[in-house]
Amino acid sequence: MRLLHWLAPVLSIVLISHAYSTVHAQGYPPAGLQSGMIQPVSYNPAGFPGFSQNTQALPAPVQPGFFQAAAGNYGYPTPPGIPTNAGPEAPLNAFPQMTPFEKMFQQHRVDKNGLWTYRGSNAGKKYFLSMEALFARYQNPGGALIGNVGTESYLHMVEDELVDATDQDTYDQYNENTGLPYFDQQHFNRIPKLNAPGVRLRWGWTNDDDSGFEVTGWWITQANSSWSAIENSTHKPNPANQGIMDILLSPPNYLDPAGTGVVSSIPGVTTAEVNTVLQNELMNLGGLPLDDGTLNGVTVPYDLDFRVKSISQAWGTNATWMSTPIVDKKSLKVRGLAGARYMQVREGFSFVGRDSGLLYSDATNIAGIRPDLKLFSKPTGTDENQDGIVDNAGVVEDDSTGGGTTGTSTAFFAAPVDPVTGQAVQPYTTWVNSSVQTHLAGPEVGFQFDLGGDKFKIWGQTKVGIMANQEQIKLNGDNVGMGIRADPDDVDRPKALIDPTPGNPNPNAFSSTQNHSHVSPLFEQSIFMEMAIFDKVPVLKRMKMLEEAKFKVGYTYIVAGEIARPYDSIRWQGMPTRGLFPSIEVDRQSWSVGTWSVGIDWLY
Repeated sequence: MRLLHWLAPVLSIVLISHAYSTVHAQGYPPAGLQSGMIQPVSYNPAGFPGFSQNTQALPAPVQPGFFQAAAGNYGYPTPPGIPTNAGPEAPLNAFPQMTPFEKMFQQHRVDKNGLWTYRGSNAGKKYFLSMEALFARYQNPGGALIGNVGTESYLHMVEDELVDATDQDTYDQYNENTGLPYFDQQHFNRIPKLNAPGVRLRWGWTNDDDSGFEVTGWWITQANSSWSAIENSTHKPNPANQGIMDILLSPPNYLDPAGTGVVSSIPGVTTAEVNTVLQNELMNLGGLPLDDGTLNGVTVPYDLDFRVKSISQAWGTNATWMSTPIVDKKSLKVRGLAGARYMQVREGFSFVGRDSGLLYSDATNIAGIRPDLKLFSKPTGTDENQDGIVDNAGVVEDDSTGGGTTGTSTAFFAAPVDPVTGQAVQPYTTWVNSSVQTHLAGPEVGFQFDLGGDKFKIWGQTKVGIMANQEQIKLNGDNVGMGIRADPDDVDRPKALIDPTPGNPNPNAFSSTQNHSHVSPLFEQSIFMEMAIFDKVPVLKRMKMLEEAKFKVGYTYIVAGEIARPYDSIRWQGMPTRGLFPSIEVDRQSWSVGTWSVGIDWLY
């Protein structure tokens, strides 16, 4: 301890040196004797020889174990009193003995101006309990590409075929106008925000010295967010056509496998009607870029469905010890924190793409099947040729001449045929599921600040930790490859998918699992505001359970590093005929969740 002023100790020494008082360890007994007390023998020194009657009586010697009464204003003390061990019935005074009830917490310290300060408390532990509703937002997948990075686009892949079927001007309009997609590659930022509700419980206590302990547990429900290319397409399917489409897309294939573009007979439906239905129902949706072992790869077009879905869920618990205040001002306290945490994060995504297996082009210009080409009108959202179909499949709408009918109303649809098996390509569905389950556990440290008083307070916690990370990654799917390619002898356009057989109905399916352990850093920042407002609200102020309660709002942000995310941990390969399937390729990124909270905090 350091005393900052020399005058205080000097004056204290002077006062002590001049002070004198008589201290008794026990007060005096009452004048009257009680039952069981022993009366001592009287003592009169005047009766001894050598003493005269006028001689003043000398004080009696005090026998061991006896009280001695205090002297009066004049003369010697009175004769000895009763013995202290006279019996259990002898009365005793509490003062100046210490009371068992005065076990108060005390703090004594010298503040900055050199004076002693004192703080005492006899309250003991103060317990708290809070219940909060959470409104969370998980970190989105980000702008990662859905598919293989570096693969050429579908537009560039079919550049020659598109120019041959139309003209260079049509290709240039697609290539230069990025607002008009042509089976474009998609990114995960298409997926809407991942929002979900949750709940948090917090319980603990603070001691008289403002140290304490708390246990917190929180749980956020699973967020499901999906995006479909159909919703954003200018070309919408017509529900009235679904009956015919169900027949066309179900085996056996009703499109002539000879490649003449002639549709076989469907009872009650003409060839022209089928042609019109296909123009309306096949859509320019999206492309999945893949590494198929070739130099530039392939982007697989999907004309029936293209959608992705993302899910996220997290929960956790932590125990935290709070130190005595490092900074202790009138309205500001800062305390150190140390504890342990466990947290679990589950993420997953799925991709679904459906393709008709058809190649199509304008019937006036077609000279047979053009490999890989699915010809579409520019997706402008208008019906340029006024045929009742917006952005036709297999027909190039063009009103540049002013007549509005420069395209043809007839398209050429054909299913490519495998020259080895003689089987036409059937409609197929590509699907991929990827999931990661992450367990985080480890120590954390930080600090907590409290600003304000009992009626209104702003407080928050900052924590950092090093977590042991145990993760499990799963990947499975089927039919990942360029399904509309059917020539195994063509080096540039090899067949990708294996034909199913009765013995192996899913030859293109794949599945894999990996488990990893490593270390992940973690950071958490929270800030809360507590207000004693229930005593101001009618009806609520009469509820006994809210007498010691406070209204609480806040925000908490948790971010963990080195987390394997399902969107980034895939190697997008697709050529089952050559043994290339999607596989797990771990790519760790950061993961985070932010939560707004509203709740009630009780003190008891």
